[in-house]
Amino acid sequence: MLIGIIIVIVIGLFLIIGYNKLVGLRNRINEAFANIDVYLLNRFDALTQQAEVVVSYAEHERETLMQVTRLRASVSDHHTQAEKTEIYSSMEAQLSRIHMVGENYPDLLANQNYLQLQRTITDIEDKLSASRRTYNANVTSYNTLIASIPTNLYAGLFGFTPRSLLEIEENKKADIDMKSLLRGS
Repeated sequence: MLIGIIIVIVIGLFLIIGYNKLVGLRNRINEAFANIDVYLLNRFDALTQQAEVVVSYAEHERETLMQVTRLRASVSDHHTQAEKTEIYSSMEAQLSRIHMVGENYPDLLANQNYLQLQRTITDIEDKLSASRRTYNANVTSYNTLIASIPTNLYAGLFGFTPRSLLEIEENKKADIDMKSLLRGS
């Protein structure tokens, strides 16, 4: 009987430790995505400021800037991670168009405000890239743990399901021909 109690206690401790590991990884994933969310919002705020500078040089881009502002305002905590990623993608497409228009204005490219915004955006991009790597590392650890024996025997029972990695869209992996993009705008 004593051996049976010891076995039950060992199994119970094993389950508690495994469950706590899963909870910890899940929380780190959520924290990493929240960091990405903050950096994306900071990035789009900086890009919007940059777009405002471009719009002062290229008034015909005002409608694009207004679309971006509406998209930015629509992001809320009620959106899922996938929905937020989609909204950010739409905002990025609009803002990159404005940025390319800005390339046609040499006076703008020498403007100190514009240059400072460029440095800010580069800094935010670096932090965003690091946050994405952290998120993906946590997701990989989490997914490996819930797929590994013996954790896979009980992870699903406690509601732990695999998470998706943040991946770069195929069209963003390709080299961009800036000259053809500028001619097209």
